[in-house]
Amino acid sequence: MNQLFIFTAGKAIARAHISDSISSPVSFLKLDAALPPDEASYVKSLLPEGNGFFAWGAVPGEKNIPTWEEMSEGDIVLTAYDNHYQYVSSVLFKLHNRALAESIWGLDAEGKTWEYMYILSEPKPVHMHVTSEPVISYLYNGYRGFTQIKRDRLGRIDDDYGDLNSFVATVFGVSIPRPIVPIEILVAEQDAESEGTFDPDSVIDERKKVFAAIVRRRGQPKFRSELLEAYEGRCAVTGCTVEAVLEAAHIKSYAGDKTNHVTNGILLRADIHTLYDLGKLKIDEKGVIHLSGDLKDSTYGIHDGKKISLPRGSRKAPNTKALKQKFSAGAPVLVTHTVTA
Repeated sequence: MNQLFIFTAGKAIARAHISDSISSPVSFLKLDAALPPDEASYVKSLLPEGNGFFAWGAVPGEKNIPTWEEMSEGDIVLTAYDNHYQYVSSVLFKLHNRALAESIWGLDAEGKTWEYMYILSEPKPVHMHVTSEPVISYLYNGYRGFTQIKRDRLGRIDDDYGDLNSFVATVFGVSIPRPIVPIEILVAEQDAESEGTFDPDSVIDERKKVFAAIVRRRGQPKFRSELLEAYEGRCAVTGCTVEAVLEAAHIKSYAGDKTNHVTNGILLRADIHTLYDLGKLKIDEKGVIHLSGDLKDSTYGIHDGKKISLPRGSRKAPNTKALKQKFSAGAPVLVTHTVTA
């Protein structure tokens, strides 16, 4: 489920920044000056027109930083001021970079800058009062600063409109493009689909090797896509929704296309996937999590004894026989039936 964030521009200094980076693009020269070459190239690859980039940010603060941390690529962002929604866009990339923020927006009266940044798709102008129907039935009637719309409200949007993008298209009359996957990842995914495995020696430059490694860790693209859909983009153990770090973990070790079945996989955050492969985090046939002794007093300890989150449909739930075999580290088994909630 994509999320929805609101940023305001109620103060004069913030309003002035609308023209700096929302109604007009920022020059790529600022990216080149503030970011390492690879990171600057990556951000540019997300922007199809190549005429600059759009961005916003938040100053460090008790509320702002946790809200920014919740934001992910693909989330929708509404701009609100004068009691009206003014722009709508989507998150392409986020970064914490004081130098870049200061080069775009300068400093406020306290010497702070809007360094908790997010790069946006081209903002589409809208003009709708925050209390207008039907938007007031789903969002809030006013905002003070950087705000995340709660999940219960997003759930109602999904129920009534299918998803957040459809809500934006219907209510605001604009279509928001989905984030563009950098060409290197697209090529790596195509290689994974056509070849089944990666041969790093066949890749010419180091950058392609890096993206190939990312795709390999995440799992076969089709397999991972099926798990992302089945688990609604959430890690089965932690609930993490940051898609960039979610990986397709096999229960029965990969042994060809037949093992790339949704019931032979679990969607896991990258670190949880590593622990699962090492046997330090196990999942029994009932979906209960078991941690090794050295992890029980760590930050992972909160998961010990809890059940994983399962897909809604039993046909996509993990195979119980495979889970049992993986749990006891015995011989491989065939995928035949699934855990039910």
